[in-house]
Amino acid sequence: RASREIESMMSIYICQSPFSDHTNTTQQGSSHRISLPNYRNNSTMATAAPNTSSASTSVDYHDVLGRRQLVCKIVIPLLLFSFNFCAPTEAFSSPRPICYGAKNHGWVPSASTPSKLFASTMTTAASLVGSRMSINESYPGLKRVHSNPDVYVIEQFLDDASCDDLINKAREKGTSRSPVAYAGWTEDIKDLLGLAASGPVSWGAILGAWYEAQGDAEASVPSLVLHALRNYAALFAVALVGIVVFTKFRADSLQNLRTSSSTTLDDLSQVGAKNFVLRASDLYGPTPSSSEIPAASFFEAPTVIQYEKDQVLAPHYDANRSADVEDANRGGQTLSTLLVYLNDVANGGTTRFGKLPAADYERQVKGERNLNIIPKKGDALLFFPADKNGRFDERTEHEGCPAVDEKWIARIWRHTDRVPPPFGLSDSSMEDHL
Repeated sequence: RASREIESMMSIYICQSPFSDHTNTTQQGSSHRISLPNYRNNSTMATAAPNTSSASTSVDYHDVLGRRQLVCKIVIPLLLFSFNFCAPTEAFSSPRPICYGAKNHGWVPSASTPSKLFASTMTTAASLVGSRMSINESYPGLKRVHSNPDVYVIEQFLDDASCDDLINKAREKGTSRSPVAYAGWTEDIKDLLGLAASGPVSWGAILGAWYEAQGDAEASVPSLVLHALRNYAALFAVALVGIVVFTKFRADSLQNLRTSSSTTLDDLSQVGAKNFVLRASDLYGPTPSSSEIPAASFFEAPTVIQYEKDQVLAPHYDANRSADVEDANRGGQTLSTLLVYLNDVANGGTTRFGKLPAADYERQVKGERNLNIIPKKGDALLFFPADKNGRFDERTEHEGCPAVDEKWIARIWRHTDRVPPPFGLSDSSMEDHL
């Protein structure tokens, strides 16, 4: 509709030639626009037009009409092309939230999607995501609390001694503010640049070139094109700088979304870390490609996270839409998340999945409409942020609700490929202790 309105307005402007009556030319402009450039050589109309005997006046009319012909031939087609080309891309027209991330894993604003759009999003997501990676379905204590996407609770996954050792070793090593990075920044910059280049930058370059040609009686098609290209380059450079600054500002503002403290424990000589990795290896089993490669090779080193009163982890994703680029040095996409609760938490600190319904499970928060699990010492929570091929699953958005009592958890991320140190475990450590 916008394209048709602009085409109509610009055509009316061009058709209002001094050689004919305003009403008649406007009517011709709405039905015979393609023949308008021939008016300049139309002797019949020129003879019939009033006050056209002056040579100087005729030259002025021709100059004006010549410039308007340039608009008709060049500016209007380019404007209409840019309007059609800059139709919203899939990334912006779909209900895809912009990704942010903790250690290159996505954050999103919560509770901002209308219910109808939310339902449409869930249906689309479920149809696009494939099956999850395989696990040991007969693992002791494994209970499915949600299907498609699968979410499991594993009761008594770690014994009390291992839980206590993980907390003590984390205290000894010392924790620091949990790191936050911007996941999906490469995709966002690409999308924003594409939108700017095909939209505002193109419009500004074309309109700027047209404006510059207004006072030039010798304006030609090549000069108009050169003006447009020069303007496009300048405006594109400005847009690039603005997008980079915006992206940096967004990345810097993410830290407030995660207020916990954490540390990694990659020393498998420690009882807690060793038992955690061993049990995770039994749960995930050998890799399909080669049983000779230790399952732990695909793990990030265990991370122990502490939540004190009022500390939170905002709604986020553990997978990354741009994992092939941004997470290439840490094993690629995150296929599975394994959380272990290291202490009992009487109040607060639940793990909530804002896009999944409540479960019929004893540790589900009562009266909560979404899946929301109460921590219990030694129990584990298992879910799959992406399918086995690495396709992002937006249904697994989750959060660490505000802590009232102190909460400790340990986490392992299982990736698509082997995770090299310092993110993963060293070969020597695995050979000596696993």
